[in-house]
Amino acid sequence: MNEIDVLDVKVTPAQVVVPNLDDVVAHVDDMLASYEATPVSAKTYKEAKAVRTDLNKAIKRISDVRKETKKRVVGNWNEIEQKMMQAEKAGKSVSDNLGQQLKALDDKAKADREETIKREASKIAGEFGVDPTKIQIEPKWLNKTANWLDTEQAIRSQCEILKQFSDMRELQIKEIEHHAEVLGIRPEGVGGYVGQLDVKNFDDIKVNMSHDVQIAKARFAAKKAEEEAAYQQALEREKQATKVGEKLVDKNTGEVVKPVGEIKRNWQYTFEQLTDEQKQFLDDTFTKWHITFKTTEI
Repeated sequence: MNEIDVLDVKVTPAQVVVPNLDDVVAHVDDMLASYEATPVSAKTYKEAKAVRTDLNKAIKRISDVRKETKKRVVGNWNEIEQKMMQAEKAGKSVSDNLGQQLKALDDKAKADREETIKREASKIAGEFGVDPTKIQIEPKWLNKTANWLDTEQAIRSQCEILKQFSDMRELQIKEIEHHAEVLGIRPEGVGGYVGQLDVKNFDDIKVNMSHDVQIAKARFAAKKAEEEAAYQQALEREKQATKVGEKLVDKNTGEVVKPVGEIKRNWQYTFEQLTDEQKQFLDDTFTKWHITFKTTEI
């Protein structure tokens, strides 16, 4: 039999009686009230000092009686309590040590279960053709009491959702590719519209594609108009110029006028670190819009 199970404590409840305690407390309250209301001055200094001495004696008397009474009531409880606390402390130390070892084993078993679940989840993901790393491992699956059939069903449910999402994304990618083809741009080119599916709404992406194309067309048109205006201005200067030898000279300023035939009417851009795909995108787009374009390695 466990000795702790038969630990028997015999206690006799103490009955402490102080017949005049209430009268003493009331007397002390009255006395303190009168003392507290009495101001101390140079004239009453000696009297106040004597009162304080008597008051301290009375307080000590009450304190001594209280402490002595407590000792008589408590008896040998302090010694007994210390022994019990020592036993408790020793027991807790051993329990904590066992607990740490048990936790280490539980954590190891839980980690092993997680690895097993991941392996099985990877097989199931393969059946659905989805990415196994996207399967969320639920904490309850790692419990000792977890039922594998329930866990497997939960994994399959996740895979079904992932498959639906994958199929939907594939359809969206095809739609973006078709929309890009209609607009004459590349879905994975400079815009990177397919990649935006991770952060933007599908319909918003399509709107952005059309918007980007309109902006690009407007910029190209503006640049072309600017170039055309400059060409017409140069053409007019050439008409008004005076030929001096082999050169044309502005009769007003005396500046040499560059013949219009030497002015290139195509846009010149410098792009750094373009990929082959980006170069092809620019070439296809500029050709579609009848813009002269030539790539040059820098």
